[in-house]
Amino acid sequence: MKCRLCIGKYHYQCLSIEKLKFSTLTKEQTLNWICPSCSNVTRRTQSHDSTPVRGGQLAPTCDETLGMSCDMIPPESLSTVAYSHEEVSKPNSITNTSEAVTMEKISALFDQKLNSSFTVFMENFRQVLRNDVKEMIASEMGNAIMTIKDEFSATTDFICQEQHELRSNINNSIATIKVLEDENNRLQCEIVKLNARLAGIEKVSRSCNIEIQAVPERKNENVLLLLKKLCELVKVPIDDANINACRRVAKLNTSSSRPRNIVVTFSSPRIRDLVLSATHRFNRAHPDRGLTSSDLEIPGESSRVFVTEHLSPEQKTLHAAVRGFARDRGFKYVWIKYGQVYIRKDDSAGAVLIRNRDFLEKL
Repeated sequence: MKCRLCIGKYHYQCLSIEKLKFSTLTKEQTLNWICPSCSNVTRRTQSHDSTPVRGGQLAPTCDETLGMSCDMIPPESLSTVAYSHEEVSKPNSITNTSEAVTMEKISALFDQKLNSSFTVFMENFRQVLRNDVKEMIASEMGNAIMTIKDEFSATTDFICQEQHELRSNINNSIATIKVLEDENNRLQCEIVKLNARLAGIEKVSRSCNIEIQAVPERKNENVLLLLKKLCELVKVPIDDANINACRRVAKLNTSSSRPRNIVVTFSSPRIRDLVLSATHRFNRAHPDRGLTSSDLEIPGESSRVFVTEHLSPEQKTLHAAVRGFARDRGFKYVWIKYGQVYIRKDDSAGAVLIRNRDFLEKL
């Protein structure tokens, strides 16, 4: 018989075909016959199976040898070709009682083998991949950690250096502040001493002065004549030689509506004290009204006139604060003597010298 694919020639007995069956084959079946080798290739192509057939283990039937690659031969035209008695006695042959080995079983066994091998391969591949990924991650993480560690070390070193410099600067600043505080305290003490000396000098420079307050102002007025009229009123005779100066002075508060004060400078503190004492006696003699502008023959509405010692601006501010304190706390007397401010609660209490506002808060 001749294969139509590979053109190979075979004896029908080698193909395990009985003589009677061979004689019944038609010419068309003979021309379309395919050898077992080509039939195996065709079956693998159709079933997508690349497993070769071991010829020593498979005894092909008539259907498998004559019509393996095509459907030209009907299944009912040929019966199954039995194995010969001689082949049963061979060691590598399969007995009639054994189960036939088909291509499907071989394919299934091969697939099972492949699946088992593929499973082992995939497990090994996964393990290797897992180890490689772990090593790669460990390497990358190690490098990243080392980089971060180096950067962190550099940062901490820089911060420590800056902290050291900052601490040094703070210590220097603290030392400088301490020196400045000591210097400030010393200067404050010097200022207090200088203020005391200045107050003493101002007190001495004003020891011959009196200040006449709330005297109405007029154009072309003669303040010297007003002073002489005051001295005549309080009965203190005074000569022009005892008067060094008599003038109005500027206001401390320019927005005030009160008239400017009159400052008189006498030749000696004794003359000043005489005028002040006489004025106080006049006020005590007229407790209902005291000294007024009408007493000085100043035309217009009568108003109260005050004669006091000539105080420095600081003492004037202190005097005003003491008067307000006395009104709020119920003190009866506030007066000035020799440039000092005094306060007394009532007739039975003693006089208290007020040196500054801090002392006033202690009362």
